[in-house]
Amino acid sequence: MIKHVKSILILGSIFIAITARSQVVVQVNAGSRALWGTNQNLFIDQQGHCQFYLNEVRGTVKDSSSFNIPVSQLVSFLDKAKQVGFFNLKNKYDGGLADGSGIFLSLNNSGQKHYVELLNKDIPEVHELVVELNTILAPHGIKINYGQ
Repeated sequence: MIKHVKSILILGSIFIAITARSQVVVQVNAGSRALWGTNQNLFIDQQGHCQFYLNEVRGTVKDSSSFNIPVSQLVSFLDKAKQVGFFNLKNKYDGGLADGSGIFLSLNNSGQKHYVELLNKDIPEVHELVVELNTILAPHGIKINYGQ
């Protein structure tokens, strides 16, 4: 019984350690906001591990990839977010159209969490961050596009 409890505690500790190391700090969902078209989903954890998915709005995955970026690039990107005032932006900017495109950008910088959602609208701060992100992603053949 004691061996069983020790095993559970060890597995639990490993799970917690793995979960802590893989905390997502950048999340992007960009593309169509209509019932058709494609969406791009990007997740970057604090170690620079990236997961990218290109899928149809109705769910069919067209492409996916997993790769790493240097942590220094991730830190630079998060510093840029602070510099442009991302963490002080409103959560939602709506251009007022029923369909179209948009982006959801969520960042977690050392516990400072914020998200911004644009619908049929662009704002300079988010545009600047997406340009920076696209520079980081270019070597992996990925470009975030939200109809800007």
